[in-house]
Amino acid sequence: MNQATHRNLAPRPHRAAMQRIVMRAVLLLALAAATVALTQCQMVSDKLTGVQASVFKRKNDCIKDCQKDKKDAEKKEDKLNRDNERACGGNAQCLSEEKARHDAAEASIEAAYRDCINNCHSQGGDDGDHGHGHDD
Repeated sequence: MNQATHRNLAPRPHRAAMQRIVMRAVLLLALAAATVALTQCQMVSDKLTGVQASVFKRKNDCIKDCQKDKKDAEKKEDKLNRDNERACGGNAQCLSEEKARHDAAEASIEAAYRDCINNCHSQGGDDGDHGHGHDD
């Protein structure tokens, strides 16, 4: 009986060692396979994925430029309007004409702003134009 017990105990340490070796080999193979698979990945351009972040940036920059241009134009027009009203010296006819001129100038600034924004929405190339409609 002692010999039978000894036979049953002997294979177990050998079997456990063999299982550890097999498990390590399997893990090593899995790691090698993962390494090979991941090294085959390639970076792709935005055009391939269909997402062009630079277009969104250019469009956003274009809209900011339009807003700045409008603000600058309004500031200049407001100053011109104040100067012209002072030059009228209280003359009702002059003030009425200046009001009409100022209203038309403000409408023109607003129309230019809308055109600028519309150009931003339709831009898509790398022309550096920023939607301002310049033909160079």
